[in-house]
Amino acid sequence: MSAIVLTRRDALLGSAATALLLAQGKPGWTATSVVRPDIATPAGQTMVDLYALAIKAMQDPAINYPPQPQSWTFQAYMHAVPLNPFDPANSGGLAGAALKKRIDQIYGSPAAGTPQAAWKAAAQECWATCQHSSPYFTTWHRWYLHYFERICRKMSGHPEFALPYWNYASDNGPSLQLPAKFTAVSDDPNNPNVLFFDDRGLGFANGQADGDQNVAMNNGGFMPFSQSQYLPALNTKVIFPSDDSTNAAFDVASPAYLALGMTGRLECVPHDMVHVNVGGWMQNVPSAAGDPMFYMHHCQIDRLFASWEAQPGASYNFGNSANQPSENSFKNLKTGFFVDEDGKLHKEKLGGAIDTSALDYSYDKLVPAAAPVVVAAAAAAAASPLVVAAAEAQKFSVQGGGSTVTLAPAAAPAAAPAAAPAAAAAGSQTLVLRGIRLLRRPRAPLSVFVNLPKGTPPRLNDPYYVGTLNLFNFDSGTGGVMNHDDDPAHAGHDAAAVAQFDVSDVLRRQRAKGLWDGGAVTVTVSTIGADSSATPVTYVTIETISLVP
Repeated sequence: MSAIVLTRRDALLGSAATALLLAQGKPGWTATSVVRPDIATPAGQTMVDLYALAIKAMQDPAINYPPQPQSWTFQAYMHAVPLNPFDPANSGGLAGAALKKRIDQIYGSPAAGTPQAAWKAAAQECWATCQHSSPYFTTWHRWYLHYFERICRKMSGHPEFALPYWNYASDNGPSLQLPAKFTAVSDDPNNPNVLFFDDRGLGFANGQADGDQNVAMNNGGFMPFSQSQYLPALNTKVIFPSDDSTNAAFDVASPAYLALGMTGRLECVPHDMVHVNVGGWMQNVPSAAGDPMFYMHHCQIDRLFASWEAQPGASYNFGNSANQPSENSFKNLKTGFFVDEDGKLHKEKLGGAIDTSALDYSYDKLVPAAAPVVVAAAAAAAASPLVVAAAEAQKFSVQGGGSTVTLAPAAAPAAAPAAAPAAAAAGSQTLVLRGIRLLRRPRAPLSVFVNLPKGTPPRLNDPYYVGTLNLFNFDSGTGGVMNHDDDPAHAGHDAAAVAQFDVSDVLRRQRAKGLWDGGAVTVTVSTIGADSSATPVTYVTIETISLVP
């Protein structure tokens, strides 16, 4: 374990200690017009080096105990605060009274008018305010990056600094690996690489993801292109509805995904799945912003948002619901708090961040408009009807090495999934996993297969694969889905999760190839080669698995 990881983890504990005031910076630290570059370009590499300078200054213990607004701890905790700072990657998050208690523990009861009182007041407004599964997912994170960039500009000592973006899925090769400067380990223990973070997950040996997911991301592992692509999100012209946090299947062909607008699709794929595939702290909301890779990932997400905004015909289809708000609600009523490079608190209308020029920055290159992408597999010919009786299984546990169950005939007709498209094709079949509970995060994502033969290694692109579970928004403390939106309509931190997969074409192809005889259907949930059957751990439990005609 590198020395810097120990320092960073100590900083993120947020323990109270004697604090030193941050020295006064140079005048004129207001943001100037900047262009955010691709991390792979020469300009991007220069900005990565400046980013490292900023991180080193932000991680100085003198400003992290207790956390001042410009500190790494304070900025990470704006996204979310882990309940267990000693195991953040497997920790639930703090909210409400529990969060207030933690802030009291960290800052104590400082005298009014002191710097520490101002830091505490800022923490009370800013910490754990990220918006996920919300119409404000894109705009909250845009404001967050804007102020973080300004802080990095000051802390690096370079007013020309601009956040670079990790341009993953721009090809099916190197872009799916972590950038080299984020995986390099320094040979000098007195000068560690602050961009390196040892708690990351497992990837594939190539971008096609046609083998085991067992190559460390810090050792050249690849994310799967299918779970990092962004054109399916950008090719919807409307922004709403957003995701509602109850869906746990975010494959781009799933019924839940297809029902979403751009903001919901973008959050699901690539946003959530990049978090999950980078792994480690990045796969868990309360710890994600502790990894320096977080901000490079979110800069790409913001670039994709900007690319969608620039496309002809892109529109804000305002409505009157929690996931499709009215124009007035979106632009004027929802607010958030952020801190600038001088520690000053700012209250912003979240809907006010729908134009990068208003925040005085742009990107070196946007994703061009593309022909519509067919995200669902083409339906099989009508001459090949699919008739499968409703079937189900109950109380299913997914353990290390994977678990399989054979679905039995349903006692009563299964209810159609609520989020399924209204006009389902004749003979369609939907696999529905209800009541998903997280007990322990796996080392790699859990994927779902139907009729996988016993002894056959699961593979991401084999004829049995139907999709991957997204556990990013699950709270490790409660086991349910977290909700980061504080609107009354979205209240609660323990939503029941449902994963849905259209398996019609998978079953048709299996039958056509003689891989399934049309009888009983088995369901397997497993990592893809990331652990063994001897692993004594249960990852998730599922109340019911149903095959719904």
